[in-house]
Amino acid sequence: MTMDEFIALMEGKLPPAPPDQLEAFEAELGTRLPDDYRQFLVRTNGGFIRGWYRFKGATAGGETWSAYVHHVCGFREEPHLSLRFNRGCCLSGESQFPRALLWIMDDPGGNGICLGLTAIQRGRVYFWIHDMQPDPEEWDGEIETASNVILLSDSFTDFIAGVGPKDDSDLE
Repeated sequence: MTMDEFIALMEGKLPPAPPDQLEAFEAELGTRLPDDYRQFLVRTNGGFIRGWYRFKGATAGGETWSAYVHHVCGFREEPHLSLRFNRGCCLSGESQFPRALLWIMDDPGGNGICLGLTAIQRGRVYFWIHDMQPDPEEWDGEIETASNVILLSDSFTDFIAGVGPKDDSDLE
């Protein structure tokens, strides 16, 4: 799927956020967002995907993984569509969410589709399983040791390219 096709699928879109809001958010994060995701925010300000559209691809371990897309965050007032609100929730002490991730979307079950912000994770897209906690003996707060985080793609563009409608292979 192209970025244009993905944006066309989104419902409840608002006009893009003003550049000063984007820059203020980046200042809060302490980093500039990856260019492909930044360009996405320049074009749209979040919304939702109706129906069963999902990313389907191979993980770093070679397994096939599907992540359905539901809410797409932006600079919105609605908590479930707000980058800032979700960032705040994720960084609360109870969530055990890696600080190097930014929650950018979710699936219908409330799991996070997240963007890496730092080091080699920068720009990569991950799936965070909300009802599974990392092993406390192994987790040091980093993405690599979070057993509830799965790498989906190496970039936001690649993630969007892997999104398509549910098909018969999803029943296997």
